Amino acid sequence: MSDRPRLPLTGLRVFEAAARHESFLHAAEELSITPGAVSRQIKGLETELAVRLFERFNRAVRLTEAGRRLATGVAQGLALMEEAVLEVRSPRQAVLAVTAMHSFAARWLVPRLHLFNERHPDVQVLVAASDAPIDLVRDRYDLAIRFGRGPYPGLAAQKLISLFMFPVCSPRLLEETPLARPADLAKVPLFGDVNFDSSEPDWASWLALAGAPEVDWRGGQRFSNTYLSIEAALAGRGVALAEAALVQEELASGRLVKPFDIEVQSPNSQWILTLPEKADRSDIRRFRTWLLAQADAEGLRRFE
Repeated sequence: MSDRPRLPLTGLRVFEAAARHESFLHAAEELSITPGAVSRQIKGLETELAVRLFERFNRAVRLTEAGRRLATGVAQGLALMEEAVLEVRSPRQAVLAVTAMHSFAARWLVPRLHLFNERHPDVQVLVAASDAPIDLVRDRYDLAIRFGRGPYPGLAAQKLISLFMFPVCSPRLLEETPLARPADLAKVPLFGDVNFDSSEPDWASWLALAGAPEVDWRGGQRFSNTYLSIEAALAGRGVALAEAALVQEELASGRLVKPFDIEVQSPNSQWILTLPEKADRSDIRRFRTWLLAQADAEGLRRFE
């Protein structure tokens, strides 16, 4: 007979939900049980482990240090069990949860996703667009595509796309206002997104590289992300500073044009991020391989 201690799985599952929400009420709602049942399961777990997991207040609970350590381990353990269940289910039931930032998801990933689906019909990809910081354990994503510089301690990380930025506009705008040299950009509205990273290239960076630092770009419209500035350029309202990866299809179709063949490189890249224990899972490996091959085919992996 095994000497391994019996794991209180029901109590641990209830504890994980309560720890994630830091609320017995919200855990009860998620698990479809009463708050009293949650409280009893937690109290029983604390008795069995001989440690206090929550500090209790009149209308709230808060994890203790021991509770935080246990919550991390339990969340990882449940994630591994879920993966094991997926592995033994019919392949057509496998779901790959992917998160990407809004602009990248809308302008690059989603328009190409059918190519992966055609090659791997047994993998159902669920894409969630979000610009918020992510925790792959807490948020339960299998793979994240994120904009940044790295490194990413504790994660399996691989550069996907190098970022080069240049002006784009509609052919109609170019007909109405010829842009023969960079200084001519003073004649048109310049669109950009709100830049929260001071190291990220903006219009000032591009204009300096192009030899036209005198052009005043500050009066142009600013948007919350690059997707919206590209949409404004497509409407013929002005010129957007866009990442190469986000305008590939529009340039190929002629809906957008590059008035100048001058690019400024960002110190950031798009990265593929996974938990190390998931990195070799079949569906994740196939999706990662496809992402890299697609970016290579489009000439977007120009790393120094």
